[in-house]
Amino acid sequence: MLIDDTLLITLMIVLPFAFFGLVPLLKKLGDKALAWVSVLLAALVAVPVFLLLPDIYTSGAAPIVASYDWVPSAGLSFDVFIDPLAIFIAAIASGIGLLVVLYSTKYMEGEKGLPRYYALIMLFIGAMICLVITDNLLIVYFFWEIVGLCSYALISFNVEDPKAAKAGIKAFVTTRIGDIGLIIGIFVLYLATGTFSVQEIIALGQAGDINVNYLSFAGFMFIIGAMGKSAQMPLHAWLPDAMEAPTTVSALIHAATMVNAGIYILARMAPAFVAVDGWTTALLYLGGITALIAAIMAIVEPDLKRLLAYSTVSQLGYMVFALGLGLSGVFISQYHLLNHAIFKALLFLCAGAIIHSVGTRNMYEMRGLKKEMPKTRFLMLFGALALAGIPIFSGFWSKDLIFAGAYEQELWIPLILVVVTAMLTVAYSLRMYFLVFEGEPKKERHVHETPGVMLLVLGILAVGAIASWAAVEMFSMGFSDFGLAGADFHTHYLGEFVNHTLTNLTVVGITLLGIGAGAGLWYGRNSLKSNKVSQWVIKYGRMGFGFDKLYDDVALGVKKLSIRLRKLQTGDANMNFIGVVILMLVLFVMLFMQGVL
Repeated sequence: MLIDDTLLITLMIVLPFAFFGLVPLLKKLGDKALAWVSVLLAALVAVPVFLLLPDIYTSGAAPIVASYDWVPSAGLSFDVFIDPLAIFIAAIASGIGLLVVLYSTKYMEGEKGLPRYYALIMLFIGAMICLVITDNLLIVYFFWEIVGLCSYALISFNVEDPKAAKAGIKAFVTTRIGDIGLIIGIFVLYLATGTFSVQEIIALGQAGDINVNYLSFAGFMFIIGAMGKSAQMPLHAWLPDAMEAPTTVSALIHAATMVNAGIYILARMAPAFVAVDGWTTALLYLGGITALIAAIMAIVEPDLKRLLAYSTVSQLGYMVFALGLGLSGVFISQYHLLNHAIFKALLFLCAGAIIHSVGTRNMYEMRGLKKEMPKTRFLMLFGALALAGIPIFSGFWSKDLIFAGAYEQELWIPLILVVVTAMLTVAYSLRMYFLVFEGEPKKERHVHETPGVMLLVLGILAVGAIASWAAVEMFSMGFSDFGLAGADFHTHYLGEFVNHTLTNLTVVGITLLGIGAGAGLWYGRNSLKSNKVSQWVIKYGRMGFGFDKLYDDVALGVKKLSIRLRKLQTGDANMNFIGVVILMLVLFVMLFMQGVL
């Protein structure tokens, strides 16, 4: 390597935050110049990440370790541990982030607040990179919260739209539930081990040197943490409403940053928690049920962006399910995350181009766009086929691995959940494509093809949707060399991988059965709509099966309680001081009675 790894790591950490501060200062350049300068800055952020890839994804490579003093007075250091899992997520965040910024040069043209928009994207990417490369759980949580803050700010980017503001608050509040679970889990692990180091905790956990009660409790708290960020039920309700954000932000959140954080933290800590009774089983059923119910909501959703949001929830369910397969599922989940990041970014950015041109998100008001947007049509078709898991597109290969893992372990009920989900995914992918592009338009309209720079980004992602699966050899080589902390795992050489996948007739048959059943479900959709069960599913599916109402009721209850508790705040400093003293005394007595003091 011509450039020292330490320098690259320093640039990875420093550049995004430096650019976050720099971008607002460049607003006098004008919006167009600012947009292209932001592309350059995003590229500079991505360069050190991609330069590190060969050092990690090479046979016999070792993890890159470094340490930086962060808060020396408190003895807090920024410890870095970069392995295939870390650099892969960082590459997704910076690579997809760069494409989103490039796409934004045209898509966000004329919008208000562009310095704030580009600055927040830089911060978002930087926080995600730092979250995955640090070895300190306390620092992980610090950047975990910055990721949440960025998502809130970008979802509610249009400050003049009440719906956007409400969606941002909903995302912020809902994910806080998971965040509380995560911080509890982190401190429980610290109490049990005396360290925040991820690698030390994993080593202690595998050696059996962590009290099983502490480890079990922390393991399930980490699941709750991941449920918030990665939108697993019932903490998924924020994600569809987050569609009030600009579509570029939706692509960034769904493909590159926010939702991947929860999957990452589960994958990272899996070696420590995998032996905990019920931990993997909880992931299997949490992921499987989330995937299925979200797919049902997607199949009845008329709003194009919300359909894709439910699809994201469903695909994240697949990833959580894969982690439930054990340590070998870490690779499978990340392989599906790679494929999903590419085809979901493609679908969201295609949707953005369509909505930008047509002026509506309702698919029933689109129709017939293949004549006016033929290039976008083919590019979105590639994304839809990858999402549906149609051979040879990327989604097929990673979903096949998920099915194979469940089949080999004879996990029949979880397998049924994900196979039925695959069937529904095919059905809603076909429904989306045909509603948007086929048929005749219902009214006169002036629709234009996607502009050149946006088409360039879509073309790059479309190639990925077709071919990203072919990176399986390099991708798995890294995971194989690092051994997944003791998992029985080997490199998937491309030829061997293709041959094994296509000759595993039982699993391929299950996959094709799901594809065929999904196509049949879509084909017979009109006759199915007339029965009472379908009408019930359509009605309540579009209502989110009551999850949104539950959130609204809880939010209203908290608001009423807050109004009542407001009376306790007298504004009198003396009374406030007395209240703090009383609370401290109560805590002291409780700790004394427990024998802690």
